[in-house]
Amino acid sequence: MQFDIEFDPETPLERAALRAVRTARGLVRGWRDAAINVEGLRLSQLAQTLERLEQGDLFNMQDETILDMLEKTLVKHLNEMREGYGTYALRKDTNHDDLFCPDLEKGRVLMERWKAFKSARQHVTDLRRARIIADQFS
Repeated sequence: MQFDIEFDPETPLERAALRAVRTARGLVRGWRDAAINVEGLRLSQLAQTLERLEQGDLFNMQDETILDMLEKTLVKHLNEMREGYGTYALRKDTNHDDLFCPDLEKGRVLMERWKAFKSARQHVTDLRRARIIADQFS
């Protein structure tokens, strides 16, 4: 695959898509570094999903269930490390939390990457939907 390294996003949708691709790559790096086991998922399935995300394939239908599993696994992982922390971290900004536990801090950072990816991905979907709706009235 050939990439245009001079690509300069011009539209809001292009800028949002670029942000989503970059947050996906950050999530993949963090997930691989944390090496969290996802129950009920073969390693090859996880590897394929992570590879697609790393390559910028953020809306592959076969990954939807796996992405849900990643979120649940991450919440559970953090909850096991500190009771209730995963549930809390999913819903709140944890950037200023002082955890004093390196493993929990690594999990917290991964959760922030997850939330950034999820938000960026949803933003792209919302912009696409808005364009479709606007075109109906043009």
